[in-house]
Amino acid sequence: MMTSKRLFTKLTLIPFELVINAFPFFHREKVIWQLSKEQRMLLQDEWKRIKRRNGEVKINLQSNSKELVRRIKAETKRYNKNNVTRTSAYLTFYNKHPEISWSFLAHMVSRNAGYFMSDLKGEFLPHILEETFLTKLYDMLEKGNSMIFEDAYPQLLLYEESKRTGISLFHLSHHFNVSPFIEGVWEIYIRQENQGFLLPVAQIINEQSHIEKALVQTEEYKELLNSITYRLQEWLKLSQILFPTWPLKQSIGRNMNHFKNLNERIRLGQNLYSTLFQTQFATKIHRFANAIPHTGSRCDYDHNSFTAIYPSPDKFPKEKLSFFKVKNNTKIYSPFLLDVWKHSFSGPYLDSNWFDDEEYVLKKMKLVNKPSPSTWMTYWSGLHKIESVFLFNKYCKMLKKNRNL
Repeated sequence: MMTSKRLFTKLTLIPFELVINAFPFFHREKVIWQLSKEQRMLLQDEWKRIKRRNGEVKINLQSNSKELVRRIKAETKRYNKNNVTRTSAYLTFYNKHPEISWSFLAHMVSRNAGYFMSDLKGEFLPHILEETFLTKLYDMLEKGNSMIFEDAYPQLLLYEESKRTGISLFHLSHHFNVSPFIEGVWEIYIRQENQGFLLPVAQIINEQSHIEKALVQTEEYKELLNSITYRLQEWLKLSQILFPTWPLKQSIGRNMNHFKNLNERIRLGQNLYSTLFQTQFATKIHRFANAIPHTGSRCDYDHNSFTAIYPSPDKFPKEKLSFFKVKNNTKIYSPFLLDVWKHSFSGPYLDSNWFDDEEYVLKKMKLVNKPSPSTWMTYWSGLHKIESVFLFNKYCKMLKKNRNL
């Protein structure tokens, strides 16, 4: 009877989720905003000015500018300690400067990176995927998370100081290896804030392009992203980005597929931004973010289904999931990030020298949105897939052990 119930749950939910996920393919991607001719001209003029300036002889910084550069570097290093400190820093900045909406997107995406990192040491994955793969995947996530922060956070602090003084300080960008691309966008934004979605769209493009050469296109990570094991984790929906709201069944988000493709990552970022800032969800998600400090454990948003306390091992593997909940008196182990991963990335950080094709970038300067399937359905279906593989693996090992006796 128990076996039939298990099969009914898995064989109902997983195929139904596949059908639900097929519907967005029939919808066109909608362009919400795109670059105007005036903005295009402003950007091109600004980039030319920055290029000329960068080609000139550098003048020594004044003492007040030296102190500001030193302080920003020190503060960036302080908060770039690990995923937890980075995630917190993004939210603190957004709460001070809500007009810089990208910083809230960065907070929520960084939260999900932390959850994914913790999953690698959680209930199921250590029993499904090889330890070396899990470590390499953690290293990639941690490095990408750190590299983006090292590039983006000095920009945020320069904006904060520019806002305080009433004078643009983005001429100091090159001291933080910031791309001329995003420096030009900031200069336009500071002169005239009413630029639509120019700044967040540019920030999405900048950060994904920043990690392209220095991380995604390195031989080590190309090999990882092309591996069969990585494709397995994509099928299991392990890298879903979830924006929790209460009640949880109304949560929204996206699946993160095709990570190795720059265009797909940019589109994903644009869709995530469009999804996050929907009027009916933005306030709820922001309330959640402020109420629940980020720990990396999924019990942050669902303490009824997850626990950060390591469970005592069962003699026989047991199913814990039942449709959209866990069974009575059971919880899935989801550890605190800093309890299970002790090392983090602290450099070296390479220059952000990716900006070499203006026309390509200008074509990408738009904000798109495409209808997303039921996130909660996809989320729980993914958990059921993981548990199914976990149980199958466990039973196979038990059978093999019994045959050898």
